Amino acid sequence: MQDAIHVRMEGFTAFFKHPLTITGTQVTLPCPPYSTILGLISACAGRTVSHQETRIGYEFWCKSTGTEIERTDRMAMDRKGNLKYHREGQGILTRYVHFSPILDLYFTNLDLESIFKNPANTPSLGRSQDLFWIVKVERIVLNPVEEGNLGPTLISIDSVKSSIPSLIVRCPEWFSNDVKGFTRIVGPVGFYQAILPTVESKIRVKMDNLYHPSNLDNPDDVIYLHQWSTFGD
Repeated sequence: MQDAIHVRMEGFTAFFKHPLTITGTQVTLPCPPYSTILGLISACAGRTVSHQETRIGYEFWCKSTGTEIERTDRMAMDRKGNLKYHREGQGILTRYVHFSPILDLYFTNLDLESIFKNPANTPSLGRSQDLFWIVKVERIVLNPVEEGNLGPTLISIDSVKSSIPSLIVRCPEWFSNDVKGFTRIVGPVGFYQAILPTVESKIRVKMDNLYHPSNLDNPDDVIYLHQWSTFGD
């Protein structure tokens, strides 16, 4: 058994940039990468929360995924190397975003409970305008199991033991931004199976790192608790 914290959060929109999309219509990943979850926790904490501080599991649901038109500020560089606003003004960008998202977040560091009861910053999931609000914070117990019904989440491809209806995505686990004045360092980049957040029911799976949260009524419902990669530590 593992003591843990469960936090439920809701929002209007969420967007998770696909690392291979640079120009044109911006595609969103089906579920938030673990680096994005760490960023959300760090925003609430008012400091950088490292992957070494806690294990993380989550379920991410939404009502629909569709396109959104966004007005953006465009920047250009002058001859002196200084950034300035583009002479043609603002641009128009089309994105695929998740609407009416819900995030059920689980983490094992009990000391982080207080940051969600009194967050240092407004939480957002993706862009700064993807605001989230905290609905529930509670202590629970995670019981390890071998199989169960799993909701939409991001699963390390190394943990999967059977076929799961999902999309294969590649994204970083975390970023390191410890040295002030330098760009952040990308942590391990791996392959994951992403269960679509618009599925109507959970999927029966058998794999490693499955746990049944004590606050779920159905004993067959489980979450995947991510095991961080040791590469890059």
